[in-house]
Amino acid sequence: MRVFLPLFAATFTLLIHTYVCMEIIGGKEAIPHSRPYMAFLYTPVGNVAKVCGGTLINSRWILTAAHCLINDATTIKLGLHSRSREDRYVQTFQVSKWRPHPHYNAETNDNDIQLVQLSGKATLSYGVGTLKLPTTFSDVEPGTICESAGWGMTTNNEEDGISDKLMEVSLPVESRKECAAVWKRLYNITKNMMCTREPEGGKDACRGDSGGPLICHGEIRGVVSFGTKYCGHPRVPSVYAFINEDIDNWIKSEIEKK
Repeated sequence: MRVFLPLFAATFTLLIHTYVCMEIIGGKEAIPHSRPYMAFLYTPVGNVAKVCGGTLINSRWILTAAHCLINDATTIKLGLHSRSREDRYVQTFQVSKWRPHPHYNAETNDNDIQLVQLSGKATLSYGVGTLKLPTTFSDVEPGTICESAGWGMTTNNEEDGISDKLMEVSLPVESRKECAAVWKRLYNITKNMMCTREPEGGKDACRGDSGGPLICHGEIRGVVSFGTKYCGHPRVPSVYAFINEDIDNWIKSEIEKK
């Protein structure tokens, strides 16, 4: 990593996107309803929509990224597999309230995490379920294989659009130290972040999938935050908001508020 950075620095800035949304690159179609906690969030903006992923953590609350645009026009779908086909498991909600982390910094991407309350209570079923919050808060060991999923783009060609079906990908965790060495010219990788990188390239979570989960050992440990414009670059880690103990305490305190 450290040897590579000076060679890459001349083009590095050009590869960074504005982390509006992110995608699954080099993954595969998920088995329908095998990830019942996945949420599809879309917010109309003129003639287009801003799309993000999210995770159902209880029957009323979605965990997503703070940089994802949420407002009164946002629609959330649970139990979704194919965006183009009707499915008896799909439940559609509007938003009751949204709470970005109070220390979210859009310039540094720190604390890029947000809670969204559904307009009603989700009915848990075969197609709709929750994903538990972490039971441990230590850093995930580098090399650990974690998973992410979403409906974002499956290629780096934006003309291809986002995926119709839910896609999933397995990714190895990158050490925070190595991740910070790559990103140091643009962003400080803090204790509130964790990273993944596929050394061979071609696999990544990127545009259209922001806010989706990073799942390690069956628990959500991160939320898709930012990466490079060219998703799946073998030398540049993708970055996630890390659910450490402070973030976990914030989540629980916000959910308990009346």
